Amino acid sequence: MSTSMATRVLGMLAPGSKHVPEFDSWNPEKLKEFLEEFEKLAKKHGLMTKEKTKIVVKYIDKETKKFWKRLEGYGDNYIILKRKIIGAYSKTLLENKPTVAELVKLVKKSAKGSIEDEEDLDTYYRKFWIVAADLVKADVINKKQYDEYF
Repeated sequence: MSTSMATRVLGMLAPGSKHVPEFDSWNPEKLKEFLEEFEKLAKKHGLMTKEKTKIVVKYIDKETKKFWKRLEGYGDNYIILKRKIIGAYSKTLLENKPTVAELVKLVKKSAKGSIEDEEDLDTYYRKFWIVAADLVKADVINKKQYDEYF
């Protein structure tokens, strides 16, 4: 490792640091945001494409790291690696578009008695509205179904 490369790599934030990009493999809808944050940090520290491939895996969990390290581009070309990473996740998950299943889950959770006061109701309404309004807008459910789910 050259001195300039070592300086760039060592300048990167340590995993777990306060302002480090984080990716939760259980919530892949945040993948693109994670990669954007990582790329900003890498650019700030002058990392080259090959260096990025080795460093990006330091900010993810162990199982995801094993998977990403086996993808084409790892250790060589960040652009290819990034394309392979994104391609490995369902388009639906990455778009963070609400689904009827998500709406039903929210409604069932609230039906189990988690709404105890006006503040809880307000919180439920905001969460419900975010999901249901997008479903109505996309013509997945109609206004009558919206009312029935609520």
